[in-house]
Amino acid sequence: MNGTRALRILVACAAVAVLAGGCGFEEKIGNLAIGDLDFTAVKDGTYTGTVRVLPVTAKVRVSVNRGAVRDIVLVRHFHGPDHGAEEILGRVVEAQSLRVDAVSGSTYSSKVVLAAIETALRKGR
Repeated sequence: MNGTRALRILVACAAVAVLAGGCGFEEKIGNLAIGDLDFTAVKDGTYTGTVRVLPVTAKVRVSVNRGAVRDIVLVRHFHGPDHGAEEILGRVVEAQSLRVDAVSGSTYSSKVVLAAIETALRKGR
C-alpha cells in the first residue's frame, strides 16, 4: 500500500469518526430513555418530532384521533440503507404504546425512531 492510499484511508476513517459523533454515539443511543406516554392524554391532531443522535436521525409525523395513534409516517430516516426500523411504526400503532420491542438488527434506529415519536406526541399534551 502506498503512502497516499494509506493517508486517504486514515482521513476517511477520521471523517467517519467525527460524523458519528466520536466513539460515544453508541452510549448516547443506549442512554436514550423512552417514556411510557399515555396516548389517551394526547389531543387530536398531527404532530412532528425529530431526534438526532449521530449517525442516526429520524423525523416522524404522528396522527392522533380520539386518544389513539392512528398513523405514523417516517418522514426522514438516516442510518444507511435497509435498516428495517420502519417496522417499529406498525408496532407502536398496534400496541398503542412506546413500550415495544426494537426491530432485530435495527436497535439504534428503533430507539431513535421511538424517541422521535415520543417527541411528537409530547407536543400534543
